[in-house]
Amino acid sequence: MTQLFNDLTIRGFRRFPEVHLSDLRQINIIVGINNSGKTSLLEAISIFCNPLNPFRWLEVSQRRLSLGRNLTYRPDLESIRWIFQKQENLSGSGYFWKMEIEASGNAPIKKLETNLLEIWGSPSKQLISTQSDEDNENLSYDLEYSLEGLELEVIAHHTSFHQMSLFSSQESGVATETFQFWENERFIQKKSANYGINSAIISPAYSTAESTRFTKSILEDKTNKNEIIDLIRLFDPDITDILILSPKKAAILYLDHQKLGLTPLYAFGDGLKRTLGIILALHSAKKGVLLIDEIETSIHVSALNQFFSWLVAACLAKEVQLFVTTHSLEAVDAIIQSNVSTDDLAAFRLNTTDEPIKRFSGNLLNRLRLERGLDVR
Repeated sequence: MTQLFNDLTIRGFRRFPEVHLSDLRQINIIVGINNSGKTSLLEAISIFCNPLNPFRWLEVSQRRLSLGRNLTYRPDLESIRWIFQKQENLSGSGYFWKMEIEASGNAPIKKLETNLLEIWGSPSKQLISTQSDEDNENLSYDLEYSLEGLELEVIAHHTSFHQMSLFSSQESGVATETFQFWENERFIQKKSANYGINSAIISPAYSTAESTRFTKSILEDKTNKNEIIDLIRLFDPDITDILILSPKKAAILYLDHQKLGLTPLYAFGDGLKRTLGIILALHSAKKGVLLIDEIETSIHVSALNQFFSWLVAACLAKEVQLFVTTHSLEAVDAIIQSNVSTDDLAAFRLNTTDEPIKRFSGNLLNRLRLERGLDVR
């Protein structure tokens, strides 16, 4: 099995001064107490997969603010700053933010370097036009009236990555891009965002974007569609079909139900919606990376074994490297008891102190949980 990441080192991301994951496997379970950095770890991997896509940065910065709502394109500067760790300039003139991620394995991106700086600029014409004539008469371009912004420089070191030709600067395996985010101004990026390592991230809060974003996979392959229907029938056996309809020019998923008829997805329970989001995300992440935060959320314990058996088998078949976080021993046990080889499985326990991450091989994890019943969280 070919996997993208063998080792990962993350420096300066959120709460991590430095964290190292060694000997990763195809299926990786992340455990740890609250506030130990499990979600941050998934976010760092998500950014590393698409570092030169500015919308990935916006998505990660807004994920904890949005509570399941769709991405907005008006940056929140404070949430962007909190992706990084704050550092003071040696000269004493303000602050800067810096972050690095390195990886070994088969991923085309090997190292990511970023620098974030505060910038100031004059109000845009659009902003000036919305003000009154009296305000415009007194408006100058002094610093007092300047807009606050952030400039993000992203440097990606890569190997044989033909898609890097999309970026503004590339030479000797290095691609560089710079983005500017302004307070209260919509971010507009003209370049295509379809580049990087194929990846998808699923958060605990259900998001409509996480369902509609991956609907193309349903239409392309009848086998995929039938497989998806079989899985969501674990939650409601009366579901017979899944369709994409556009009643108001916006694609909405509908389920054909024996008792309810055609019913929009949002009318069903969170367990079914979240499971469908995971299924569709996996189909979109073929030969890439799937990141699932709190995988047990909204899924009843009675469905864990069957659903996780499918999830693990599908990841192996589609060559998807899976990273999941969980607080649930039932979820850990369900993954161990699936048809995954111990050679393809590893678990990592994060701590809130300076202790290094504890790694459990698949074989050790199996013995600790299924033979001794010990808590690995």
